[in-house]
Amino acid sequence: MPHVWERIEDLPASWDKLTEGELKPLLRFWKDQCADLERHGVLSSFSQKLAREWSIETGQIEGVYDIERGVTQTLIERGINADLIPPQPGQKTPEVVAAIIRDHVDVLEGLFQFVKGDRPLSKSYIHEMHTALLRHQDTTLVVDQFGDTFDAQLVKGAYKQRPNNPLRPDGTIHQYCPPEHVESEMDRLLAMHGKHLRTGVPNEVEAAWLHHRFTQIHPYQDGNGRVARALASLIFLKQGWFPVVVTRDDRSRYIDALEVADKSDLRSLVAFLADVQKRALFQATQAAADVQQVHTVDEAIAAAKLVLTGPGRSLDPTVWLVAKKNATRLMDVTGKRLEEIVASLKKEIGKSRPDIEFNASNVVGVYVSQRLLGYAPNTDEFEVRRQLSIVRQHYSKIEVNAHAIGSKFRGLIGIATLVEVSGKDTRVASKESFQVNYAEPYQSTERRFRAWLEESLVNALTLWRKSL
Repeated sequence: MPHVWERIEDLPASWDKLTEGELKPLLRFWKDQCADLERHGVLSSFSQKLAREWSIETGQIEGVYDIERGVTQTLIERGINADLIPPQPGQKTPEVVAAIIRDHVDVLEGLFQFVKGDRPLSKSYIHEMHTALLRHQDTTLVVDQFGDTFDAQLVKGAYKQRPNNPLRPDGTIHQYCPPEHVESEMDRLLAMHGKHLRTGVPNEVEAAWLHHRFTQIHPYQDGNGRVARALASLIFLKQGWFPVVVTRDDRSRYIDALEVADKSDLRSLVAFLADVQKRALFQATQAAADVQQVHTVDEAIAAAKLVLTGPGRSLDPTVWLVAKKNATRLMDVTGKRLEEIVASLKKEIGKSRPDIEFNASNVVGVYVSQRLLGYAPNTDEFEVRRQLSIVRQHYSKIEVNAHAIGSKFRGLIGIATLVEVSGKDTRVASKESFQVNYAEPYQSTERRFRAWLEESLVNALTLWRKSL
């Protein structure tokens, strides 16, 4: 079905139902960690690398350039340098690519300065942002009324003068706001945004709404996606969160969430943006593992003095134990659910197939590697496993694994669901690791967890069924 343009809609009256609210207590957790990470120099280094990743990926997913993963990682670690970018036939030169990425870096730095200045969001600032993002892009591909494409001069910091409705793979047209209505729609967008700020709309909801409604308008001839992600980032940065890093691996889910939002349902986009923030928090917590170790007695004494007398002393570690207590309770919930599933499997399958055995247990399960999770689990600090085993010629198992995050435990625990089918390689069945922290009340955590657990177990059982 073609997407027909309509005027942007405000948030529904029940906007509080669009989010589980998990980021609010998680923000308290993150702010508790910042002082400690900053003292060790970890926060600054991590922020620089995250800024480079944002700056590279925001152009990568739009096809502005094509940088291999290995090169991307090198640029993130060492800085944006044209000498690190290999030339590719038919692509922009390394010098141009580096210049475009540095433009993105400058825009992100501008967002931080904008937040410090406490300026209200305005059309003029969005124009400034667009101009800066596209400083090294002079033309854009447009389609005329006959369906022919050609390069046209790109006007920066000014609204589009031609329709920019893309042709979808199925042959339908996705209509954006006509040029003659852009000015009034942007006025409405900013007016609604101001109202949302006054009424306390949660960050993830407002970021999703602002991003989606901006893309509905698509006010510029090109660069709208990059501006939309910058606007979403601005919402999070104002509250001390991270820029919205949408990677090439996220692209499919990201586009799907935007298309669902086109049908007046923002929940998928809200959940996606919340997951992006949680992922960055995971990365920041993991960055603590890179803290340089002391090697002399004098260094050890100086480090101890900084912790005991320096500004921003760490939170009382006993508070962090709340996360372990809550995670243990969640794993008890998991154990009961696995027992229910085993009883159902025995009833529905076991009677007709007595050769298949089903069991739920707390035994040691599969090894959880950093390769599987994308981060290093700290199983020395905390680990609880619950397992469902299926024996049919070969041994298969579904495991829910809870583990501490970070080489130094700071009150963050991750839970992942894993599947090993017929003795083959282990796979992750949960889309994202579930996070438990000391700041969120247990009742709220359990409510989120039950939905996450059910989805993960459905995925795990589906992977097992497909192996039969």
